[in-house]
Amino acid sequence: MDISALKPLLDHKPPLSRKPLFSHKPLFSHKPLFSTALILLTLTACAGRDSGLAVPAAPSSATSSATVIDCGTFSFGLSPQGIPDLAITCFVNAVRADRRARLLVTRSTDEGDPIPVTYLSDQDDVAEVRVETDSRQDNFGTQTVTHQTCSGVSAGAGELIFKRCSDPTG
Repeated sequence: MDISALKPLLDHKPPLSRKPLFSHKPLFSHKPLFSTALILLTLTACAGRDSGLAVPAAPSSATSSATVIDCGTFSFGLSPQGIPDLAITCFVNAVRADRRARLLVTRSTDEGDPIPVTYLSDQDDVAEVRVETDSRQDNFGTQTVTHQTCSGVSAGAGELIFKRCSDPTG
C-alpha cells in the first residue's frame, strides 16, 4: 500500500468553525457544591476528634424552651488555658436571653485527675446557673459531687464570673 495515498487523511484537520454535535452547559457549577461538601466533611471529621475544643452553638430564637443550647465541652488537662471567648459569650447570652444552656469544662488536678465542672442555666429560673463540680475521679481529693446556685453571670477573661454563689452542697 502506498502511504502517500493516506497522507491527506492523516493531515486532515477539521475546520475551526465547525460546532460540536452536542453542547452541554451545566445548569449550575459543581465547584461551589464540591467546596461546600469538602468543608462540611472536614468540619465533621474534626468534630469527631477529642481536641478539647468544640464549636458552641449560638442561641436562636427558634430554640424551643425544652432545648438546651450546648455552648461547648472543653478539656484542658494540666494546661492553665482559659475557656474560649466564644463559649463564654454563648453561655452568657443564652442566660440573658432566658434560654437553657450548658457548658462543660474539665480541668485536671496537679496529679492529672480530671475535675469536670458543668454550668447549666435552668429554664425554670434562667437568672440562676447551677454549677456542678464532680471530683469523684480525684484520687487525692474529696471524691464528691458538689452543687452551687449562682446568679449575675458575666464574661471574664477565660472564665465565667458570678456576682453571687451559694455555698457548695453535696
